[in-house]
Amino acid sequence: MAKLSHRQAEAFRAVMIAGTITGAAEILCVSQPAVSRLLADFEDAVQLRLFERHKKRLTPTPEALILFEEVEKSFVGIEKLARTADELRGYHRGTLRIATMPAVSIGFLPNVVQDFISDHRGVSVTLQVRSSQQVADWIATQHYDVGIVATNVSDPAIDVQPLADSRMVCVLPAGHPLANKPVITPEDLKGESFISLGTEQSVRYKVDEVFERAGVSRQLIVDTQLCYVACSFVLAGSGVTLVDPLTALHFAPQGLVVKRFEPRISFVYNILYPAQRTKSRLTLEFTDTLRRKLAQLAVSSSGLLDFEAPSHDHAERT
Repeated sequence: MAKLSHRQAEAFRAVMIAGTITGAAEILCVSQPAVSRLLADFEDAVQLRLFERHKKRLTPTPEALILFEEVEKSFVGIEKLARTADELRGYHRGTLRIATMPAVSIGFLPNVVQDFISDHRGVSVTLQVRSSQQVADWIATQHYDVGIVATNVSDPAIDVQPLADSRMVCVLPAGHPLANKPVITPEDLKGESFISLGTEQSVRYKVDEVFERAGVSRQLIVDTQLCYVACSFVLAGSGVTLVDPLTALHFAPQGLVVKRFEPRISFVYNILYPAQRTKSRLTLEFTDTLRRKLAQLAVSSSGLLDFEAPSHDHAERT
């Protein structure tokens, strides 16, 4: 039995589809004699009569129909592979798994994801919201492609990239006496009912230290782990709080007053990736979308989203 070639099978398939040598030649963009030669070689290789010749029309034999089914399976698989590659190149195929801390999940990140999937039809996204430590654990074990946290991470299994070094802002209920003050200081909040972040939050200790240095006492009536819960307490009239700017800006349309706070209390957002795995094209594209949307929000925030570019030293420490 002569050796079969892919080109011979391709010619046989084209003849089966077109029904004529002329039509097959057009499909393959070759001459008619070339198709006739390839078809003859294919018949010789399989040692079967595959067509009945009726003038210019070719009628496939039963054996040809059986062979065509097998050939078609192979070509459909190749075509599907080619289409998948095209979709991957155009970011229209794949899955992106994101894990994030709660602070960015309320309004900002869903908007980022919506922009991303609008530009990448066919891509599916998984978004899980957990504590920063849980997010870091998932990234270290490669369960997720990208993570967003507000803590410093030191783990050889995690690639940490600074997203933004922002500042905490003061959130007041509507109609509060301080609502018209451009900048809030610790002295302004003396004796105020204050909603604190929980003691498991490292930023809680930064806030307490600022008030201790200023010698200012607050009425610490509630503490909660989540910034958006703290803002909900303010909305309910329970007091005032200091939270990250993304959470605060999400609540501003609901009537809360967001003010700049001095002295500056840093609130750092970091992006995490599995260190032992190459970042996918989708991951890099999502990161670009994330940074772009953050920059746009900073411009429209009237200075409340006060981001500083993290230093190289900070990136090395984290």
